[in-house]
Amino acid sequence: MAVPPVVQPFFQVGVLVEDLDAARDELGQALGLEWSDIVVRQNGEWEIRVCFAKQGPPFLELIEGPPGSPWEATHGSRIDHIGYWVDDLDASKQRLDADGVALEHDGSAHGGVFTYHRGRQSGLRVELIDTSGREAFYERWGLQHPDA
Repeated sequence: MAVPPVVQPFFQVGVLVEDLDAARDELGQALGLEWSDIVVRQNGEWEIRVCFAKQGPPFLELIEGPPGSPWEATHGSRIDHIGYWVDDLDASKQRLDADGVALEHDGSAHGGVFTYHRGRQSGLRVELIDTSGREAFYERWGLQHPDA
């Protein structure tokens, strides 16, 4: 069975930031955003800090990561990726890779249910997140589930 292309709307926009607290304060004040708590997460050898705006979808995700990690912003804060839920992570990551949006980081190698892929022409990363983690995601971040 062929894996369908990613067609549903993306549910998040990931922004890499140099200073999570400052970025959160700036956007909260300027855009009236309410934020989840900042969570420190370990992914392989890297520790990252993450929070989400509670307004959405799409949800705005801010990530502060160390130099050398897939989330580093030492060259400046920037929009980094858009995130999609997928029912079959393995098949979807193979499809994107075959379509030239190459696998860049496989979170499943560290117990996660996500992958990052980068488009050669656009430079944009696409994050695929397995739907098996959807309910836990909304609960962890205190976000309103779109189906609620």
